[in-house]
Amino acid sequence: MLLTDVKEAIPYVAKGNLTRRMEDMEFEANLVRWVESFKEARKVIMSMDGEEGDRMEVETEVAQGSPVSLDFFIICLSGSFSIVEEKKEECGSAGISFVDDVVGVVEGVNVGECTQRLEIWAAEAQKWAKENTCQFDIKKTEVILFTRSRSNKELKMKANIRIGNDQVQCNQEATR
Repeated sequence: MLLTDVKEAIPYVAKGNLTRRMEDMEFEANLVRWVESFKEARKVIMSMDGEEGDRMEVETEVAQGSPVSLDFFIICLSGSFSIVEEKKEECGSAGISFVDDVVGVVEGVNVGECTQRLEIWAAEAQKWAKENTCQFDIKKTEVILFTRSRSNKELKMKANIRIGNDQVQCNQEATR
């Protein structure tokens, strides 16, 4: 398993991604227009100790704290799964998520096969993220391996996954 976290998730969804994704998912046109109007001309005022700052335009499309923010974010993030799962034949992967955490799951006959498949999954996830103005937080990324075999335990504990220019070490405490 490769567990990733979307960096600064909700407030940093890029303009246009949400409505484009809704259109891809064939949401009704009226709902897409409502979402567009919800995002238009948003402004914030910073207030501290009773002093208010200048009014500033909001550069993101998902307002953190709004009751619909999580739904909007999940709609945007859902696009990653179809892209990643297109590689299912190549890496046997499945993608699941919970809020801003995305998990790639693969199966294989040995550690080398699993790490190779997870690297393919991670590359596709990174590609999707770049195309959708999103980033995964490498510092919060974890690799966990599950196995029935007790042999080669040291090899399993030293396994790591290459994600771009970074190496993510297998979580030794969680690996079983």
